[in-house]
Amino acid sequence: MKNKNILLAIVLSFISVVSFSQKNLTHPYWAPKTWQLRADDITTIMGFRAQLTGNLNHLERPTPEVVNNAFIRGFFTKDDVMTWEVEAPYEAEYSIALLYTGSNNILSKSTFEVTSGNTTIIEKANIKNWETRPIVQRHYLKQNLKLKKGINKISFRLVTFGKEIEGKVNKEIKANTNKKPNPFAFWSIELVRPIAHTAIKARAKAMKADIQWMVDGKYGLFVHFSSGSRPFNGGPKLGEQYQKLVNEFDVDAFVEKVVETGASWVTFTCAHGTQHWPGPSKTIDSIKSGFTCERDLIRELIDGLEKHNIRLMLYYNPNSGMEDLYGNTYGNGKTPDPSGYFNFLEAHFREVSLRYGEDLATTGGYIDDGGWKIYQLDPPWEKFAKAIKAGNPNAPVGFSQNLFANLTPFSDLVVSDGSGRVPEIQPDFLFEEGGQLEGQYPASWFYMDGWSSRVKNGKFTQKPKFSAEQYIEIFQKADQANIPITINLVMTPDVTKDHPIFNPESIEIMKKVRKAVKGY
Repeated sequence: MKNKNILLAIVLSFISVVSFSQKNLTHPYWAPKTWQLRADDITTIMGFRAQLTGNLNHLERPTPEVVNNAFIRGFFTKDDVMTWEVEAPYEAEYSIALLYTGSNNILSKSTFEVTSGNTTIIEKANIKNWETRPIVQRHYLKQNLKLKKGINKISFRLVTFGKEIEGKVNKEIKANTNKKPNPFAFWSIELVRPIAHTAIKARAKAMKADIQWMVDGKYGLFVHFSSGSRPFNGGPKLGEQYQKLVNEFDVDAFVEKVVETGASWVTFTCAHGTQHWPGPSKTIDSIKSGFTCERDLIRELIDGLEKHNIRLMLYYNPNSGMEDLYGNTYGNGKTPDPSGYFNFLEAHFREVSLRYGEDLATTGGYIDDGGWKIYQLDPPWEKFAKAIKAGNPNAPVGFSQNLFANLTPFSDLVVSDGSGRVPEIQPDFLFEEGGQLEGQYPASWFYMDGWSSRVKNGKFTQKPKFSAEQYIEIFQKADQANIPITINLVMTPDVTKDHPIFNPESIEIMKKVRKAVKGY
């Protein structure tokens, strides 16, 4: 009966989404509301949750999904205004941060205005003086905004425009989320009392992990034990035979290949594509059965790698396939409420961390979809970080920010999808006090031949992006800059000694990298 009720709720939710979409109305999950400001925390409100007037728009996708391309565009006139309604617990001044992007040509000619009650703040947009990520920057207003106790309205608009913006009222501008949006594009607003912000940063600093072991280790291996991966000789994907392939996973064969690469750590994907988990989990089982494993593959990987002084880190995607395990992360019905989803994540992180303790380098070295998904829900970052560090206080935490500035002071590492590109070496000033990446340590995550396995006729179809000589240069430059690299090699989900589990060409390149960087 419980499963039938869940299915009914999902169907009703889908019908609701379709009906709203057909009527071109804003779904309740996206609609403006009165936001309760937290007295001692940062409150994040997305631009698409504002009341939009004039030409302002976001993608026409009024669904309960949180989407990547949720920027607000259409700032053509002074009448294009965003307005949020917030409720303050008491009268106080609030520090305001705006997250936005755009070409420097446009930003250099743009001035914006933030207003609440009798206070109006006018400032010029910041011009990026860096060529690397983040593409979406955080701009702290120089003046605080005074809010009264109770209901306040906060508005944002542009009051001067670059020539590229003026006169284009009727022209729709779209931006690919994988590229820099060219027009001025607004992402979110963050509000926090200055005294609370100071305390937050102090608590975060006290929790920072010492990752000198990663710097000393130089580089690690990233593997995607992904539900969409296909076995070496074909057949059902991992997600369709998860229990079977976890039981058949040959840890010794895996460790043998890791040792050949010279990696000092392995970042092993857990819950990618689906929310299956390669081990026991009371938290997951309490939600829904069939997603966990009796075999504790994580424990066996820890023990097998430890024999060679290699540490295990975990990757976790809190979005991919979550609807099958938990359902809509907002909950069902017309009132969005992600608190249950947050409670699940916190409990899951804590259980994993306490289960493996300091034997596991970290439960959350790479928490994916941090910027595109979790950030938009205004999550309790500090609770997540504490849960990840519950069994290992020195566990590095990485909330994936992708194109964005650091998502929270409680993220220890820069975590961003580098695809197969040459890793960026970001300027030091981004990591300094008040910088876009303050509180994080630089790190690079990218792949050599792909993320998940693609095989055909018993051969790997994805090839290394660069030559061995180029990879040696990449790793040496990162080593000189003290930037730990984690490189992904495509791995088959059927890990046995009966066939190659990594592309032999990629393994040979890593052997040459090991010789050049580590000297053996």
